[in-house]
Formats: sequence, structure tokens, C-alpha cells
Amino acid sequence: MDNQTEKAIPQVSASAQPHVTSNYSHSGRIVNGKAADIASFPYIVGLRVKNVCVCGASVITYWHALTAAHCVYFNQNISEITLYGGSASLSKGGIVFYASKIVIHPLFNVETADYDAAIIQVKNSFQGYKKIARIPLQNAEVPSNTLCCVAGWGYNGQTYPDNLQYAALLAISQRQCSEAWFGLTTPENICAQRGKNGDLCTGDSGGPLVCNGKLTGVTSYGGEGCRSELPSVFTKITAPAIRLFIKTYAGI
Repeated sequence: MDNQTEKAIPQVSASAQPHVTSNYSHSGRIVNGKAADIASFPYIVGLRVKNVCVCGASVITYWHALTAAHCVYFNQNISEITLYGGSASLSKGGIVFYASKIVIHPLFNVETADYDAAIIQVKNSFQGYKKIARIPLQNAEVPSNTLCCVAGWGYNGQTYPDNLQYAALLAISQRQCSEAWFGLTTPENICAQRGKNGDLCTGDSGGPLVCNGKLTGVTSYGGEGCRSELPSVFTKITAPAIRLFIKTYAGI
């Protein structure tokens, strides 16, 4: 581990017992999504390892982006990690930001994907760019059937698109999600889906779930092979242990 990469330990309590499952997949993808304009999603950035986009992330302060822990867990060398923002295209028009620190949630469980959150601090500020902006954090419970959206550059079933894609989906209750996942989800999760005939799997891992204009979740996992019968699972911003983590290491 790089000595500037911090696996921090805030005072939070683990309320859920670990579960072991092999039925989920981190391969985020938006199938048949629509091409997005970065002006509508100025907070999304691509997380790159050795200049290859592997996940999404969301700008939450001028110096911090929030992503999924599993996106950086296996490669915490900050010299190889950059964030790319300000453009819907991965190949042109964007700005590169260099990581200065990575903080993984101390309770992250790589087997169950619980507490799947990480903060990336950058050397060069996000401030001052026309097409980059912070997104406010969700501060209220999101009712079932709330219309939300995801966005990302994930594999769309045919190729890895150069242009940012987005799709709409509906939030579902924790009970519905837990039943669908046979009790594998936890209070640190929020779930959403399009229904059995929907064309959405998940957005890019680490990317945003946005409801009512606020960052509500971080894309964590979906069904293996992106089966639409299973809801997409996101790390829940308003969960106390997640919110405390963000407050402690991003200051908001």
C-alpha cells in the first residue's frame, strides 16, 4: 500500500453480520441507455487506473470525489489513479485530476460489498471549471417509486461507449430489496430497478445514483450477468456509518 493511501478507522459500529455470496457482479453497465450531456451531469468523473477508465465517481467537494471501495481496493497506488471530468467523452475535452490520497471505508467487506465506499482526494482542485460541479448529498429518506437516475461509461452489452450514458430507474424499499437478494443487502444499501422488462443493469461501479437532484447512492453491485429481475444495489449516502465516513474524511 502506498504510504499516502489511508485506510482510515472512524468510530462507527458494524451493525450487520457478514454474508457470503457469489451471486452479485461488480461489472457495471447501462444497457440501451441514452447519451448524456456533461452539462446535465457535471459532478460525474471517470476513475482511471493507468489511464483506463474502470469506474465512476462523484465530485462532492472541490477536493474530494466519492466512489465505491471495490473500485480502488485492489489498486491503491495513487501514482496510477486519476480522475477525468468535464467531458461526456472519455477521449476528448476532459480534464485530468491526480489523486493525492485514497480513504477506504474501514468496515468495507470485499466478500459481501458492505460499506462499499471510498473517498479520493485530488492534488489539483475541481474548482474553476465550467463543466465540473459538486453534487449535494442526500439528506432525507427516499420513498419507494422515487424516480432516480444513474450515469456512467460502463459496458453497454455491445461495447464500452466513449460517451457518457444515463438511464432512469425507480427506488424500491429496503424490504423489497432484501427479499429479492435473499437477505444479503444491509441498512447501508439502497436499491433501485427498472422491472423485469427494463433495460437497465447498473451504472458504472462507483458512479452516482441521483434522486431529487442529490447524491443518494454509490453504485455497488447488481445481479450476475446483469439479470434485470434483481435490483441494482447502491451504498446508501444517508446510512449513519456512510455519512459519518464522508463527514470525517471530506468535511461535509
